Order: sequence, then structure tokens, then C-alpha cells
Amino acid sequence: MINDKVQKQQGGDSSTNLQGQSIVINQGISYSDARDIALDVYMSNFVQLSQDAAEVARNRAEELTDNFLEELKEKNEAAISEMKQPAMQAALYEAQKQYAKSGDEKLEFMLVDILVQRASTPERNTKQIVLDEALEVVSKLTNEQLNILSLNFALTRLSRPSVTNLEKLINYINEELLVFVDSSVEYHHSWFEHLAYSGCVTLMDSSYYKSIPELILGNYPAMFQKGFDDKEFEKIVSKSMSEFEPLLMRSFHAVNFFQFNSMDESILENKAEGLGIDNEDIKRLKSCFNTYLMKHGEVRKWLLEKVPEFDILFKRWGGREQLSKIKLTTVGVALAQANYKQKVKTINFDLGVWVK
Repeated sequence: MINDKVQKQQGGDSSTNLQGQSIVINQGISYSDARDIALDVYMSNFVQLSQDAAEVARNRAEELTDNFLEELKEKNEAAISEMKQPAMQAALYEAQKQYAKSGDEKLEFMLVDILVQRASTPERNTKQIVLDEALEVVSKLTNEQLNILSLNFALTRLSRPSVTNLEKLINYINEELLVFVDSSVEYHHSWFEHLAYSGCVTLMDSSYYKSIPELILGNYPAMFQKGFDDKEFEKIVSKSMSEFEPLLMRSFHAVNFFQFNSMDESILENKAEGLGIDNEDIKRLKSCFNTYLMKHGEVRKWLLEKVPEFDILFKRWGGREQLSKIKLTTVGVALAQANYKQKVKTINFDLGVWVK
């Protein structure tokens, strides 16, 4: 039986050893010092294994440590000094332990990503605590459960500013939504119970449900403006369309129609204020913006026409599965983002936007 509580100590000259989880504190830090500290922490704490297993585990711990320090050096070299902090050493040991046991490359990617964020968060705050929790929880989840977190996050919490036309919207759906959906995998109720048990989600009742068209329309309303002509515009705004030309563009959906060139009505309001347009006219412009938005059914029809594979997500979201009836916790958001970055290599997140 493996006993993670076996503790041994060893230290070199001028080092200070603390027995507990044998956190080694060094004064003065460099890249090589940080690496030595990290591996000393691992060797002082990990369980005694047979010779072959011990070599495999140590190689994995070294691999993770090197990848972490290289990534940290590239993104925030000054944060290497955090390695002299006991809490950071404990966080790194947790990651070393998880990867030494599994050897899973996808897990390593997420552990390294979380560690880099953790080292870059020296002050004790909610974000730091969440990252520490995420390191402990990530190895307890399957790939399918992590995909559930990322998919829910993408639909309910994320709006991609790079989506500025219909082509980019379709690419986003294919490359950043459907990558988390495997039609051959059937969700099981126990997966959601486990996610709740692990502290990643809160299970909600059916009243929490929002449809996918509602969510996508809320995030990208400019993509679903049906367009209007000058007569329709002037009927609502009571002024000539030519007076508001800087706020307009050709419609995405009808070449002879116009639409607003703002992603949503708040951006439209800011642009209008910048042009010196008075409040009454701004209210009419916002009314026109909303009047010519597609209805939910129209959004659904368009999505299925352009991306037929979206049908499986519609079924998963609105069917018996609980995908739409979970609310991510702060830990769930951290893991959703780490998995998102592992699957979608071109994106980066700042957890601080969602967790302060």
C-alpha cells in the first residue's frame, strides 16, 4: 500500500529544512537554484518506490519541473524568485506528485499552465487559493469531465473579441466549441455528480437553463442582425440614415441592407456618445439594433445550416444531460481554462478576469 505520509529529509550546505511536507527554503534564487529546490522538494517527499518505478517517477518529476521553469522564464522570469516561498514549493510538489503518478501529457500541460499562473500570483488572494485547489483537483477528473467544464465555460462565460464576421464565427464554433464534443461519448449522470463532489460545479435546477441560441446571440449579437433599409431605419430613428453613417455597415446577411458596425448595443452607445449624438437619438439607435436581431429560432436554423455538426451540441445541451444545468465554481473556471488552452493552442486567458 502506498503511503504518501512517509517523510525523509536531506539538505545541502546552508539550507534550512522544515519537517511537514519537507519544504526547503533557500535564500537567494536563480534558475538553477529554483530547479535544485524543486527537485529537492520532490526527493524529500515522494514515497519510496521500487528502483524501476522510482526512476520513471523521478524522470517525470524532472520533466514537469523543467517545462514549468522554462515556461515561467519565458512568460514571467521575475516570478522564479517565488520558488523560495514554502507555499509555492508545496504547489510544485503537488504537481510533481500528480504527474509522477500518471505520466499523462495532457495533465502535464495543465499542471504547468496552472503552476505558471500560481508563481505569477505571489499575494495571497482568491486567485492564488483557487490555483492551489486546481492543482489538487485536476488529476481527479477525466478528459470528458474537463471537456464538460470547458464547453460550459465557452458558452456561458466567454465572448471572443476576435469574432468580427460570420466566417470567424464559424471558425470559432468548429475550432473552439466542437473540439470539446465527442459524438461517440455518452454523458453519464455520475460525471456531473463527481464534478460537484470535486468542487468544480454547482448543480442547478431546470430554471437555470438557457438555450444555445440565446447564449450565442447574447455574446455575438452583431452576427445576427438581419439588416434594414433606409426607410425602416428612419421609421425608428426619425432621422436620415446618412446622419449616422459612421455607425453603419453593409449587412452580413443581406447585401442590400445595412446593420450597425458594433458588436452589441453598449459598444454602439459608446461610439454614438463619442460622435456627440444626443441621448434621445442613442435610445432610438439601440431600439433599432434590437428590433432587427434574429429570434432564437432563426439563430438555431442559421447555425445548423452553416455547421450541421452543431446538432450534437444542441442535443447535448438541451437533452437529458446536465450540461446546461451546471454553474462553474471558481475552481471549475480555472480548470476549464487550463483544459481550453490545452485543446485550443492559439488562446490564452487571464484567470484574474473571472477570479480576483
